[in-house]
Amino acid sequence: MIGKGKGDLIDIEILKDEKGKPFIPATSFVGALRHYMEERYCIENKNAWNQFWGSYTQEQDSAVQSHFVVSDIYLKSEDVQGEIIGIRDGIKIDLKFGVAKEGAKYDYEIVNQNLEFDFNAEIVVREGFDREYFLRILKTVLYELEQGNVRIGAFSTKGFGKFVLEDCSVYEFSFFENKRRDCAKKYFLYLENERLDSLDDLKINMDEISTLLPKENKDFEIEAVFFLKKSLLIGSSNIDIEEVEELDSEPDKVHIKYNQKPVVPGSSLKGGLRARSCKIIKTLLGESRKEDTELIEALVNSIFGYVTEKSAKDDKEENIIKRRSRISVEECILEGVKEANQTRIKIDRFTGGTITGALFVSRPVWHKDEKLNIRIKVKDPEEWEVGLLLLVLKDIWCEDLPLGGDKAIGRGILKGHKAQLKYQDKLYKLSQVDNGKIKIEGNKEDLEYYVKKFLEKIGV
Repeated sequence: MIGKGKGDLIDIEILKDEKGKPFIPATSFVGALRHYMEERYCIENKNAWNQFWGSYTQEQDSAVQSHFVVSDIYLKSEDVQGEIIGIRDGIKIDLKFGVAKEGAKYDYEIVNQNLEFDFNAEIVVREGFDREYFLRILKTVLYELEQGNVRIGAFSTKGFGKFVLEDCSVYEFSFFENKRRDCAKKYFLYLENERLDSLDDLKINMDEISTLLPKENKDFEIEAVFFLKKSLLIGSSNIDIEEVEELDSEPDKVHIKYNQKPVVPGSSLKGGLRARSCKIIKTLLGESRKEDTELIEALVNSIFGYVTEKSAKDDKEENIIKRRSRISVEECILEGVKEANQTRIKIDRFTGGTITGALFVSRPVWHKDEKLNIRIKVKDPEEWEVGLLLLVLKDIWCEDLPLGGDKAIGRGILKGHKAQLKYQDKLYKLSQVDNGKIKIEGNKEDLEYYVKKFLEKIGV
């Protein structure tokens, strides 16, 4: 989702080309890529690094032009199967009461998955540049893109913007020394027809090039598998008309779908994690320190990020304080679930009979043969933050943290099956066994230690 601002009918529209198709501006792509590389890798040759990416020094008022030139990234085929653009709903939850805030609903466009884009880039290696280091940077960039680690656009911490690079080749046109004349002919031929498949003799074998040295990985990662206990309903107002025509009665609310498949959006999962983190801290602080809201907000905001509320008399964008979230989640497509309507009524508490006109039909997804895969990553967490997330994971596992709507009637409850935790090169595995207990592979004392560090942090 690369937005262009508020539209006439939708709160956030995505950026489109002159044909109405979504595309990725080179500025968004290179900006996200460079930021990721600087966070993850050591810069051994700063001069060559600045020549590759470009730089500007305000104090000296000097600039170095980037020699990594990327084209805008467009859809590969005009005959794309299925929907290209979808629409999602978003709401803001009041953490105090656990309900949606009034007037805080919004909708936005997204680009659907499984679409192919063309990626083209050119690197200019001038005389005197460190060619080998340039190739090492390029090799590292391609590796990270092939692994799908670089996120592009908005909502990247909620599962959006994940791309995977495939079938990439690198060609070198060398105009140095005695290769100049022959290479110039091939280069003009390439410029004429934009084809490289006949120039295999100019292809570089990237397997022979080493990557840059990575920085120490301090991320905390959770990969867990859950089952639905009964049903789940994360509502969507965008009901498929063709699907409704096949049903006996039109439902008032249906579970949100993505490419016709039920999905657990990253925004719903992340919102649930944030709300439960607040509740855990409030519970442990107890009645005596329940009013210590500043401490709670500071601890939760340090992980989940925040945006300050804009007052009616303060419309300036620069006065809105933002902090990016360090926790990211993946969306989860629900395979193997069953969809079925459920009709509900409203009872008159005085007479004990039904209230006329209070019939409500919803269409949740129901437990069958599903596996709900939850992936959570926290960037550079402190030990107390790991402890807090372990308590949140425990609540989900023990059927105490429901997701979605209709929680009061038992929807959204998950049952833990297995999980894998990674932190500081340590691995822990959890699995549910038949006797109701949890089998833990790895040092249990480590996990207890992280929880104790969290308790120390909040002064309990």
